[in-house]
Amino acid sequence: ATDTHNPSAASDSGPRKRKNQRQQAAPRSPSFLPQALSLLADAAGRLPLGEHPDALRSLIDTAAELAAFNVLAAVLGSRYHAEAVQDVIRALVPLVLSGAKSAARSSAVEFLVRKIVPLGADEEGEEEGIRKLVGYLPRLLAAKAPEKSEARGLAVEAIVEVVQAMEPLQREGFAAYLVAMSRGKAKGRLFAVDMVLAMLPVLLPLEIDDSGLQDGSWGLKCVQVLVERCSDSAGAVRARALTNAAHALDVLSERGVEVDRLQEVMKIGDMGLGELLRRRCIDDKAAVRKAALVLITKAIGLVGRPVDESLLAAMGAACSDPLVTIRKAALAAISEVFRKFPDESVTKEWLQAVPSLMIDSETSIQEECENLFLELVLNRVCQAANLKLDDDSVNLEELFPDGTLDLLKSICDGEVVPCIKRICASLGKKKKLRPLLASSLQNIITISETLWLRSSKPIENWTAPAGAWWLLSEVSSFAPKSVNWKFLSHHWKLLDNVGQEGKGKASSEGEPNSALWAVDRVSLLQTISNVSMELPVEPAAELAHSLLTRIENFDMNLSEVDAHVKSLKTLCKRKAKTAKEAEALIMKWVQQLINKAVDSLETYIKGTSQDSRGCSYNTPLTGKFKGRKEASTSKEMSEAVIAVFTVGSVILACPDASVQGIIPLLHTVITSGNPEPRPTMLAGGAVSFNEVAPSLYIQSWDTMAKICLVDDKLAKRYIPLFVQELERSDLATLRNNIMIAMADFYVRYTALVDCYMSKITKVLRDPCEVVRRQTFVLLAKLLQRDYVKWRGVLFLRFLPSLVDESDKIRHLADYLFGSILKAKAPLLAYNSFIEAIYVLNNCTGHGGYSESQSQSSQGSQSSDRGQTLFAIR
Repeated sequence: ATDTHNPSAASDSGPRKRKNQRQQAAPRSPSFLPQALSLLADAAGRLPLGEHPDALRSLIDTAAELAAFNVLAAVLGSRYHAEAVQDVIRALVPLVLSGAKSAARSSAVEFLVRKIVPLGADEEGEEEGIRKLVGYLPRLLAAKAPEKSEARGLAVEAIVEVVQAMEPLQREGFAAYLVAMSRGKAKGRLFAVDMVLAMLPVLLPLEIDDSGLQDGSWGLKCVQVLVERCSDSAGAVRARALTNAAHALDVLSERGVEVDRLQEVMKIGDMGLGELLRRRCIDDKAAVRKAALVLITKAIGLVGRPVDESLLAAMGAACSDPLVTIRKAALAAISEVFRKFPDESVTKEWLQAVPSLMIDSETSIQEECENLFLELVLNRVCQAANLKLDDDSVNLEELFPDGTLDLLKSICDGEVVPCIKRICASLGKKKKLRPLLASSLQNIITISETLWLRSSKPIENWTAPAGAWWLLSEVSSFAPKSVNWKFLSHHWKLLDNVGQEGKGKASSEGEPNSALWAVDRVSLLQTISNVSMELPVEPAAELAHSLLTRIENFDMNLSEVDAHVKSLKTLCKRKAKTAKEAEALIMKWVQQLINKAVDSLETYIKGTSQDSRGCSYNTPLTGKFKGRKEASTSKEMSEAVIAVFTVGSVILACPDASVQGIIPLLHTVITSGNPEPRPTMLAGGAVSFNEVAPSLYIQSWDTMAKICLVDDKLAKRYIPLFVQELERSDLATLRNNIMIAMADFYVRYTALVDCYMSKITKVLRDPCEVVRRQTFVLLAKLLQRDYVKWRGVLFLRFLPSLVDESDKIRHLADYLFGSILKAKAPLLAYNSFIEAIYVLNNCTGHGGYSESQSQSSQGSQSSDRGQTLFAIR
């Protein structure tokens, strides 16, 4: 017992093992295999195995399995090597084509190259059978190559090493085999396409002459194999051929092949490369479309100018492909075309396809879209920043870099403007918009004006290069210090004075460009509003007074009103010292404008009402008196229209303003078309403004909609009237505007509008294409934002858009059902299929679908545009 507590006793017994302590592995016994294989190699050349073929075959198989290449070398060095070559090749082929990277595989390939291939050299004393056997070695490897991509690639590498060690005649023989293989089965065609690309550097040395691609040469035949397989019946072969053709162009370019020769080589009969690429861009296989777009990026220099419009359209359509990878490839391809050939048609297609990707769901595509727009558009415009006008300069296009003015003109197209605004805003937030861009745009406008005046032309006929003012208005908010106030002040006085003095005036060279000047004034005002915080106080106050005076006259183009109101509001904030003072100042002039608008509208309504009541008792006017009366009435109606529109603009700028004075007048106008009898003694009671003044009637509905957006109580009363007018109005413009208002109402007052969805969706069958397209876009946006759900008759109302007579609407419908609906409600079409058959065929024979049928038939009564999607036999 005492020994258990004795430390010396514990130490004598040795250290105690822990549970988690690993036991040391027992030492391995040395392997005698290398030594045994070495002895076997020494004995292999001495044994009389030629008389025992089975033993020889077993020895070769064992050595190949153990990767004992010294044994195989000894067998080939013996006197019976002629009988052993075939067995050695047979044993090594599975190892070479194993499909996995390993030292044994690499050694096997090296053994074939160094030991087997030299046996087939045309040397004196060699047997003809061995030469043929070695010549067929790459064919054997090609025939047994695996199908999987990675293993196939390793097989191609091994075959290339073998072929490179062969003589030229043997190489050409294998090239002939590849050409024949490319016309065989699908597996062989796929391998031949990969093999041909790898063979090109072998058949075409780095420094080739014209003989390398002459008719009948194997280099030319291999390239033609790739081009022909681009139209293969198998999608996998087409995709691989297109991809390899792109790499083949790099190989040929490195070897100095001229463009003209490449254009001839890349033809299939009479079909050129452009037509081939166009067909492949619309291929039904996604991999083929992507490969074709990659080839376009590489081969754009071979397509030539001008670029075929059908090819451009195919690339533009690929930018809206459902697959992200294809959209990325299309973006790169069409941008490369635009980079190389900035022609007018290319610029137009690029601007139609690329900026719209700014709203793509993939963030990486949005970023690439921004970078490309910055590189290909904005940086190109920046090149005009330091240009100066020479004394002998006459033509404006010759002063600026090629295509700059056409580019500016194209970016202000109505369809691409929203996307470009979004791109500029995103670039500005990331501080990628350089101040040099604003300086460049100012320089372009100044040079244009100077050159015009130098030619002694009237200034009222001058307009700045299209798009320059608009782009400056978008850029100036992110670079306000780069915009010169003297420049803005000079052009505001010029545009404002000429716009007022030039009305109705015609110069010796034609009428003033009033519409273009109005557009430029809007952009100029937007620029002034953006840089207002950098303006001096006194000039800002003078400009604000000038703007208010112009608004009060009610004689502007409607497109200018919003810009004037917005700029005036911004300048008031600049003029005021505090925020409270600014609000009071804004409220003062807003109320002043509303009161003047009420007076103008009331005057016109009373005058029109008096004319309608007294027209049958007064003597008809004739001659110049009749003309004066009509001119006066037209002027009063124009002022009333602009006054009503101005009220709508200011109420959105200042929602707290009082509009109680104008609501009864607007109500009088918008209800004047009702068939119900009205008191004739009321002002405007006996007048139908829908017939007398359609423009005032439309603007009154628009302004009432804007007021309803800021007044929920008023909206609750008037939304039913909007729905009623949407159904019965014969004015397409009014139906379009009311549809836009209903979309805004749906966002702000969802519960109030949701019950009218079945009536709103009838507009999808409107006789006017613009109204149908606008309705489709608005409802699709509401569906994407989940304000509207795919329920009830909504799905059935959208279906006929798939066969609409308008190409644009059909394209939108395809995208909605193929991309958006497929992700949000994949089973909706499946669950609604039977009901859709009955409703779309107007079938009333089944009572279970009576509700849907009644709702659908109500829409068909207003239009006979329905088309049969399904037929019941």
